[in-house]
This record gives sequence, C-alpha cells and structure tokens, in this order.
Amino acid sequence: MSHISLFLPQPRRGISSVVGALIFTVLMIAGFSAMSLALDSQTDIVNTQRVVADVELKKQQEKFDIAVSTDANNILDVSVDNKGQNPVEISRIWITNKTLPTQPAKPFSVNSNDAFVPSGFKSNILATQPLYIIPDTYDVKIISTLGTVKITELSYGSSSNGLRAELITDPPDVIVGQNVTVAMLVTNTGSETIYNVRPNSLNFVGTGTGHVVSSSSNIPAFADLNGGASVMFSWDYQVDGDSGNQLTFSGNAVGDGGYSTNTVSDISVLRLPTDGSSGGTDPDIVNDELLARPQLFFIIPSSQGKSEDAQAVWGINVVNPINADMQVSKLIITAFAPGAQNNDKLFDRGGGACTFNPISPVLGPDSNWSCPSENALMWQSTTPIIIPGNSTKSFLTKVEPGKPSGTASLESVVVQGSVFTTLGSFGKAGYQSTMSGTDSSIINVHLTSDPLNPRSSSNIKSSIVGITPNSIRLFNVTLADMDTVSTTTINSGAKLIINIPKDWTDVTVTNSIGFVGTPSVIVFGDNSHQIVGVTSDALGSVSNVANTISFTARAPNIATDKLYVMYVLAQGQTNSGFSIGPLAEIVLQVDVP
Repeated sequence: MSHISLFLPQPRRGISSVVGALIFTVLMIAGFSAMSLALDSQTDIVNTQRVVADVELKKQQEKFDIAVSTDANNILDVSVDNKGQNPVEISRIWITNKTLPTQPAKPFSVNSNDAFVPSGFKSNILATQPLYIIPDTYDVKIISTLGTVKITELSYGSSSNGLRAELITDPPDVIVGQNVTVAMLVTNTGSETIYNVRPNSLNFVGTGTGHVVSSSSNIPAFADLNGGASVMFSWDYQVDGDSGNQLTFSGNAVGDGGYSTNTVSDISVLRLPTDGSSGGTDPDIVNDELLARPQLFFIIPSSQGKSEDAQAVWGINVVNPINADMQVSKLIITAFAPGAQNNDKLFDRGGGACTFNPISPVLGPDSNWSCPSENALMWQSTTPIIIPGNSTKSFLTKVEPGKPSGTASLESVVVQGSVFTTLGSFGKAGYQSTMSGTDSSIINVHLTSDPLNPRSSSNIKSSIVGITPNSIRLFNVTLADMDTVSTTTINSGAKLIINIPKDWTDVTVTNSIGFVGTPSVIVFGDNSHQIVGVTSDALGSVSNVANTISFTARAPNIATDKLYVMYVLAQGQTNSGFSIGPLAEIVLQVDVP
C-alpha cells in the first residue's frame, strides 16, 4: 500500500523565495547606487557653477587703479589702489620695454606678502621685491588672480628729470586769421610731488609770411603734481599768413626743485576757408563743413500780450556762408502752441489778414509779407533777394500779435523758420516764445541806430555789415516795451544780457539809459564778453518805453571775411506777473578791405 505525502514540495518553494529576495536586494542596491552617483554628479555640477558664478561676480566687482613711478634710486614702484568692495590679489606683472626695437616683455611674480590689497587701501605690490629700471619707456601690465588686466605707460629718463611733456596744436590746419589752440600735457613720472609746475613761454617759428597776431596767457598758470599725475596747459594764438605756411610751436615746462621737461613741439598749417583740410583747394559747393547750407538767426519777441498794436518784431537773419551769390525767394516763420485741441492764433488776430509794419528788406508797406495761416508769417517775392557770398540779409517786420483761444497764457510757443533759396530749402527749429492770456507788454531786444528813438522801425537793426577788421565799433542795444499802452509794463529789476562773440576785444560800456549804475562787463575763459544791465524803473510807461546800453568793442584783426553772432536776451517779469524772454541773434559781418 502506497502513501502520498502532502509536504514534499515545500522545500522547493522556500528555496525559490530566498533566491528571489536575494535578486531583488541586489537590484535595489544597484538602483540606489546609480541614484547616489547621479546625485553626487549633480551636486558637483551645482557646486562648480556656484564657484564659477562667484568668481565672475567677484571679477565684476573688482575695481582698482594703478600708478607706476620710480624713486631716486631707479627702483620701480607699482601702487595698486583698490576701489572695489573685495580684496584684490595681484598674481603677475609684465614689463615691456617699448624703446627697444623688439619690445621685449618680461614677467615677474608678486610676493605673497605684497600680493593682497584690502578694499579701500593703496599699496606698492613691489615693496619687498625691488626692481631696478634703466631710463627708457615701458608698458607695465598688472594681472590679478581673477584675470583683471591694467596697463599703464612709464616714461623714465634722466633727460626728463621727473617731468615729461607733450605738445599738441588744434586744429592741425588752422584757417588764416583764426585761432589755433596749443596744449601742453605735463606728467610727473616720479613718485614725489613736484610743486609749482609751469610752462616756459612758447617759441614760435613760421614759414613764409606766417606769424602770430596775438596770444593769451597759459591756462592754468601753474599746478602741483603728485606722482603719476598730469596737467594740461593751453594757449590761444591768433595767427595770420598765407595758405600753406607752417607754424611751429615749441617749449618746455619746469617745476620747483630744478625739475624740467624735455623740449616738445608741434606744427599747424595755415589754410583758407575754401581749402580742404588736406591743404588742397576744393570748390565751395562741395565743402563738407558748409554743404552750401544757409544759416538762420532769429529775432523773437517774448512775451506777447493781448494787444492790437502791430509792433511785435519778428524776423530772421539769413547768412550765405559760401563764395557765391544766393537768391532768397521765400521765408516762413511758424509758431504754434502744443495742445490736443489747439485753437490759439499766434499771428492772424482778426481772422483773414495780419497787420504788418515791415522793416526789412523794404522799410514801410511791403505786399510780400503775409500770413498764409493763423500761425505763420511769410515773406515771398517773385523778385528774389540776392545775398552776396559770405554775407547776410535781414528779413524783419512788426506784426500784430494773435491771441490764445481762452484766457490761459501760453507758457511755451514753439518757433521754427524755413528759407527757400537757389541752393535749396532749409529749416531751423529749437526756438520758443510765450504769449500772455491777459493784457501784457510786447517785449523785444534789438540793435538801434538811435538810442533816443529806439522803437522806430527805421532805427531797428538785427545785423551790421561792412565792419573793418581791428576797428572800434559802437553798439546800441535796446530792451523795449513795443506796445503803445502805458498800463502794461516790465517790472524794475529786469536784466538785459548781451553776449559778445569770442575774438572781440576792448569791450567798454560808454552809456546806459534806465539801468542801475554802469552795467557790468564779464570776461569768460574763452575771451568772450558778457554785459549785464539791471533796469532801475518799470519799463513801458509813456515816458519810459525802452532802455539802451551803448558800448564799444574792437573787431577781430582777421585776413579774410568772417561773420560773428551776438546773442542778446532779457529776463524779468511784466506787471501782470508773466515772465519775459526775448531773443535777438545779431549778425556782425567783418569785411576785409
């Protein structure tokens, strides 16, 4: 009889379970290992990126300057001035000898004791590592551990004795009769301060008829130079002669203690206005500096009030800057007040026609003046006005002011001009006027030929031609309340400001009517002058309609015709509390006989 046991398969199932568990454990360990490796790799990448970003940030924040000099024993001093927020570590110095033909470069490591410069400190990184320099010219390159590079030049030699100079003439090709600026750059190549550094008088040699007409003193007069510091001295020379003449300037500078620079020189070549900058002669019509473009200079009243007097003086001086006649057939002055719904009328008060009192080119009735729109003045003629070469012509008229659309004042009125000529049509913008919303004065500044009757149309001028070089000229400049109503005035304390162009000299106030004391004369650094007069009483009453400053000035001593611009303006307030700001750009034409 046979027996079947129910427990025979159980040992096999137990073995299978154990084997499966072992396999799972191995797979799990392998998975965790791979994950751990991936996490470690990611951590390394993040750390590397963080380090790189930190280095880049520190490099961007690294700010330092260097100053290179030598002492009396020819030992090199390389000072690093740390202006950043982190310490600077200098790793290497490269020195290139620029005097030798091969310009050899040699590296030097920086001692660890000197390599670190704290924030806000200045330190010599060669303090414990003396480097002896022979007299020559070098490029010194400083490299930080973060890769920042600074380069400076060191010129050291017994001949310069601690001071080095360079001389520059500007422009290198000066127009006959104009000014050339001579600049001397002086550098202290040592480490010690040199006091009272000043240039000696420059020497001048000219070829042909080239010569100096006049010169200014050097600016500044002197300077104290720390080690590595520089100063620029400058002179203005008015020169004359023939085209092609060479002007050679030379000189040196000295300092207290026996210091002196090398002698330096530079050359400027005379040329005519019609010559190209290379010395050859070009036709005027293609001269790059002029482009045959007429220049426009304005006469603008400010402010204009609600007035029915045709007395506001508007106009443009048209300058022909080339050596050929120019014909003007039309000229337009446009004025408009910015606004979303602009119904202001700047000129055409009555709607349909402006009221004019012409001054120039024709004094008296002139049908060539019109208002093509409410905000435009136009002079147009079928017989063009001819303006000779290098000359000017005034287009002036008195006109009745317009009026704002409401009672609000127009604090800014944009003004621009256009001219139509045989050389083309051109415009000029950037000017402004104002218009009061209530009754107020009409205010102009201008030249007058008669200080006792300056508002008369026949006496109003905006340009002067035919001025002889080096002659003394009398000018009468007027601030006027142009309307005929005595109840609208300009408050006392208003200023008449006259800006006399550069190169005009011997400016003297000879008379002043209606101003406090004698108006002051101010001389600026470019040798231009300014006269300022302050009114003593209200201006605009029946007995006081205009104040005038009379002065004399000497015209430039030039060899070729030239035009200058005198800028006249005024500041103050009307009795209605409205600010004034008239302008006159007066053209002065100096003609060589």
